[in-house]
Amino acid sequence: MKRLLYILLLLPFGVYSQQNVEVCTEGQEYIQDYWVESSEPNSSFVWTTSGGIIVNGQGTDLITVNWLNTPYGQYNVSVTVTTDLGCDGNTSYMTVDVDECSFNNVFVPNCFTPNGDMSNNVWGPVFAGDWDHTVYNMLIFNRWGGIVWESENSLAMWDGTYKNKMCQDGVYIWKMECKELYGVKEEMHGHLTLLR
Repeated sequence: MKRLLYILLLLPFGVYSQQNVEVCTEGQEYIQDYWVESSEPNSSFVWTTSGGIIVNGQGTDLITVNWLNTPYGQYNVSVTVTTDLGCDGNTSYMTVDVDECSFNNVFVPNCFTPNGDMSNNVWGPVFAGDWDHTVYNMLIFNRWGGIVWESENSLAMWDGTYKNKMCQDGVYIWKMECKELYGVKEEMHGHLTLLR
């Protein structure tokens, strides 16, 4: 099992910081360590997470979180530091994105920005290796389960519109059926974030 280390840096007391981290559950990378660097000796640390389970380190500057069986989505990990004199600092947050990240030579991004700036304006999977492109179906659903985009062309990309109107910012669910050249048909799913 691969153990990944990520740092959550707590800046001087009273400063808010946020970072984004992606957790890949497909590759068994669901055990992660998060820690705080604080210049105050003898501080106490209170950690919370909106998903996953803190399995070790509560109260210390280093925790271990198990994200196994956590539904795909975005979760907050936060820490509040209290000095030995009882002074509380602001809470710092990290957004953790639980997703499958990649599947056997197929990379599926989890974010795009269709804002017309000519960068990252469309979304779709990127295939490497030998795939049977005649077996493909991609569906994108909104938060109410309605289909906002569908394609049977593995080269087609979603531009973030539905019925020629720009979709709202937010998280969408995708479901894809595809097949490696000498393999069996697979069904993959995950989520993506549309930002403008």
